[in-house]
Amino acid sequence: MGQDAQHTPEPQKLTPPDIERLAQAVKDATSTTAYRLIIEEGRTLGLTDTKLGGLPYWNPAFTYPATPKGQKLMLLAQLRLTDFGGDSRLPDHGLLQFFIDAEDDCSGMDFDDATNQAGFRVVWHETIDESVTEDEVRAIGMPISTMGFDEDFLGNVVNGEFALRVEPTTWWMTIADGKADEVFCGLCTKLMGEEFMAGRTDWYDLLDSKGVDLFFDLLKVPEPSHVVLGYPFFTQYDPRTTPELMDEFDTLLLQIDSDGKGGKDRVLWGDVGIGGFFINGEALRRGDFSRVLFNWDCY
Repeated sequence: MGQDAQHTPEPQKLTPPDIERLAQAVKDATSTTAYRLIIEEGRTLGLTDTKLGGLPYWNPAFTYPATPKGQKLMLLAQLRLTDFGGDSRLPDHGLLQFFIDAEDDCSGMDFDDATNQAGFRVVWHETIDESVTEDEVRAIGMPISTMGFDEDFLGNVVNGEFALRVEPTTWWMTIADGKADEVFCGLCTKLMGEEFMAGRTDWYDLLDSKGVDLFFDLLKVPEPSHVVLGYPFFTQYDPRTTPELMDEFDTLLLQIDSDGKGGKDRVLWGDVGIGGFFINGEALRRGDFSRVLFNWDCY
């Protein structure tokens, strides 16, 4: 085309001060109260305490959760709902439990239907029978995470039993959320104007490589990210891949992160991944756990 051919200039990128303004706008617009789950080692645990792994509370009068083939599921996490300060988004009593299939190398996640609870289960005990003993529960014969990372139980992601302290905190949306493009670009339009945003609907297009790193750091949330409510993180992509899934599963019910300390993996999803359970917020308030989306991914 010759030396005089005109070239379309590269769209302008956000400067570091602009990125800082955008990150603050994201925090201001999306911040919400969430609950970090902090592992406390060395604390004696009761059968009905909030914990990661270990022996679950279970009334032997009821059928214990199992796969269609009869394999009993393993407790991933147990939450005593009174530990959450009466948050109106959650039931305010009883125990909420999350079970996974320790014999399945995908921990019970169904790639074709992430809502299929054949290999995982979320159970709400509205009432707790404090007379149930550990011996009665052990007699049920379920796998328990204290067996560690046994080669016969490749779906077990928890290496022991850990007490969890519930800590209210402020959480905001990160770049991993499936709504990040919509939210971040909308906020950038308000900050920079429609002319700056012309033709751009992906937040990644607003930044150069250094800008991406800065934006990521500014929106980083505490790690390991064991959290109830708040916003999710993914190592790959948000599994709520359609508007319908995003609308239905609008609430992060529980996220458990890979977690190591002192050279020991306390939690490990595949190659240092992260797992999460999603639910509709209105269903959660009703205490209806019949529709839950379970996903985990790793690097």
